[in-house]
Amino acid sequence: MTWLRVLLSRLAGRGRTPAELSEEMAAHRALLAAEYERRGMTAEAAHAEARRQFSGTTQALELYYEQRRIPLLDHMSQDVVYALRQLRASPGFTVAAVLTLALGIGANLAIYRVLDAVLFRELPVRDPGGLVQIQFLEGSDPQRVSYPLFRELAARQQVLDSLFAVSDVGLPAPDGGRGFMVSGAYFRTLGIPAQIGRVFTEDDDRPGAQPVAVLSDAYWTREYARSTSAIGRTLQLNGARAAIIGVAPAGFFGETPGAARDFWVPMSLQPVITPGDRINGAAYSWLSMIGRLRPGVTARQAEAALDPLFREFAHLTVTRFGRSYRVRVAPANRGIGDLDRRFERPLWLLMGMAGLVLVMLCSNLANLLLGRAAVRTHEIGVRLALGAGRGRILRQLLTESLVLCAAGVALAIPLGSRGASALAALASVGTGLHLEAGWHQAIFTVAAALACTCMFGLAPAFAATRVDVHSALQAQHRTTAGARRRHFANALVVAQISLSLVLICGAALFARSLWNLRHQDFGMSRNTLLVDIPLELTPQAIAHQGALVWPLYERMNSLPGVRSAAVSAFGPMSSLLRTVGISTPERPAQRTDVTRLVCVSPRFFETMGIPMVAGRGITAEDRAGAAPVVVLNQGAARALFGAGSAIGRSVSQKDRYAARDAMQVIGVARDVRFSSAREPFGFVLYVPIAQSPAPVTGIVLRPAGNPAQAAAAARAAVKSVDPNLKIGAIRNYAEAFEGGLGNDKLLAAIAGTFGLIALALSYIGVYGVLSYAVERRTHEIGIRIALGAGRAGIYRMVLGEASLLMAASLLVGGTGSVAATRALRSTLFGFAAADYTLPLLAAVLLGFAAFAASYLPARRASRLDPVDALRQD
Repeated sequence: MTWLRVLLSRLAGRGRTPAELSEEMAAHRALLAAEYERRGMTAEAAHAEARRQFSGTTQALELYYEQRRIPLLDHMSQDVVYALRQLRASPGFTVAAVLTLALGIGANLAIYRVLDAVLFRELPVRDPGGLVQIQFLEGSDPQRVSYPLFRELAARQQVLDSLFAVSDVGLPAPDGGRGFMVSGAYFRTLGIPAQIGRVFTEDDDRPGAQPVAVLSDAYWTREYARSTSAIGRTLQLNGARAAIIGVAPAGFFGETPGAARDFWVPMSLQPVITPGDRINGAAYSWLSMIGRLRPGVTARQAEAALDPLFREFAHLTVTRFGRSYRVRVAPANRGIGDLDRRFERPLWLLMGMAGLVLVMLCSNLANLLLGRAAVRTHEIGVRLALGAGRGRILRQLLTESLVLCAAGVALAIPLGSRGASALAALASVGTGLHLEAGWHQAIFTVAAALACTCMFGLAPAFAATRVDVHSALQAQHRTTAGARRRHFANALVVAQISLSLVLICGAALFARSLWNLRHQDFGMSRNTLLVDIPLELTPQAIAHQGALVWPLYERMNSLPGVRSAAVSAFGPMSSLLRTVGISTPERPAQRTDVTRLVCVSPRFFETMGIPMVAGRGITAEDRAGAAPVVVLNQGAARALFGAGSAIGRSVSQKDRYAARDAMQVIGVARDVRFSSAREPFGFVLYVPIAQSPAPVTGIVLRPAGNPAQAAAAARAAVKSVDPNLKIGAIRNYAEAFEGGLGNDKLLAAIAGTFGLIALALSYIGVYGVLSYAVERRTHEIGIRIALGAGRAGIYRMVLGEASLLMAASLLVGGTGSVAATRALRSTLFGFAAADYTLPLLAAVLLGFAAFAASYLPARRASRLDPVDALRQD
């Protein structure tokens, strides 16, 4: 290990100092001179000969230094110290550069952290690479499965170490918590132990077992202040009391990223905490399955082994259309759910825009460094004349850029952390998103810093070292290097403006798309008030809220300040959705049909402001015992009956028409958007709530006066009917859609911010380049003015240069904007295929900004005093 001792000794800088070494060499010279004197030489000759024998003292010192130290590290430390001294001498430039880099790198880091959590990060479980999702496919569409099918597969399969099922039905707790039912192998499959207490197992998931629950760390902290006394307490879950037996580890959020779980309970509790017997009923398809592959088993081998079992027990789950079905084994190392599908495209778009902004920021910094290099031309010339190599100066200049970037990264890290949390909140991603930093984020930060250093540091450093020493030492140095530097600065500005045009165009497109979403024709009145009535999924709660239909209907219609009112089940913006099949004698249900069933009271269409296209709406005559009737929306009527009239025709809520379940169509209502601003107009069946009894999940009001007063009166009226009935949000229809615009608001807000930054950078870039050009050409402009050139001619000269820059920029940027507009068509809403109005307006806006930026340098040039200009060097 001699080499290690030598390396550590060099790093520690051990050995004699230069002064000690010089003193030792002087002693040796004195001894040698004394020896020569004893041999008969004069003192002067002896000392001269001794000095001759010890010639090259400086070289000896340098050789010893190189043998005892690491010169590269010493030179780097010297470069860093010199760079800090240079940057401290220009505090304005340093602060501006550091803040610019912090903003650019911080924005990219924030978006990358969210992107990493959504798309790249694996579940915080044991060996996530071994997890797979077992999917039952009808055609190419994944379907959930029933518990009986899961039970048979879990018992008979031989390719998985373990298999569990998880429900998508949330369980509300009285204190606001939300949990989920999972099968007994859940924690064993994921390899999750309890931090206190224990997790439940298959033995806790058997009929008759004591009801138990496992809490998440966040829920334990929020509700029990991390007290160990929580073990043994109970959770009230609809009709059951579950004993708390353990707490999951911190950082474990479940199997679905972005969906925080507060607690987990065994699947065997389902019959007592949710309606229906889903444990033994094959009619309920409500489970997703995740397993862990056995060692040596591949996903394809697992598919081949599980497919016969799926086919054997397919009768235990619902298959609606009788199409071909098969099993698919998909990787589940990043969990399940649709978080990646919902946010992948918006996040990649934002990442691209943030990258463009970072390139612009680096371009702006490169222009600033070019200006500093021009000021330091004399200094660099002196250093070259004294023997410094161009490589040594280049390294020094790059070190200054690296120090700037390091300071920017130090500020960007906290900015990125806060920005990631803000992005997640703005997009309504969910409290379960795992945003903790990791080694891959550190690699991204370092890579971004190095890329920035290369982008804004290399070209100015090379330009600074490519000077003629003789010209640089003169007071006046108008060289070809200055012309090259000016051309390079112009190229940077063209790139800046081109990217700015693309970013501004993107910001305008996203802002306009959000405006279109908010101001579209929803098909109903925007001012209708929606009163949400949460429904507990117990038989008692369903029956109780079903009995409140007519008391609530009559009470709401008697309120002063309310023009009309109606009640509904599974209506607009309801948290519950009920879908059914729809068929006619001529047309069975199709795989692509998505049919929503809405149970409504009389006055529903009048209150919602939904126009009737044909026939009539639901009235008081459509009571229980009367002939079953239904109102279709336009989309359903068109698909079922084509161009013919739907009034008087019959439909059935089955995949295949059944006369005993037939309902007569009495009206066709206009298409409306029920759940989100982007939701396609699917099929909607409006049936009388008197003929299809259902619990009240919503009340709709048409206020005659102040909506706030009507909302307060409605809340009081609900409490007067049933003081214990829970009331959710009361809001108008337009406000209700805001919660579903997370992606669009995210894109519009961030793109708008980036667009403003790009516009400011373009202004600064044009102003800086033209100001520098005017300063460099002061002598020339003075001569022009002395020879009779007027102010208009000087204006034309400066603005002409700006016009050339703008023409080149608009040509490049305009092409990019048109390409970006075409690429974003699928993300935007409400744009025609050939609508390029916004790119044109963005180009006009950028042109005005460039003109404003070039006006001040042109004005200053036109007002130069020719005498002072000619006296300048």
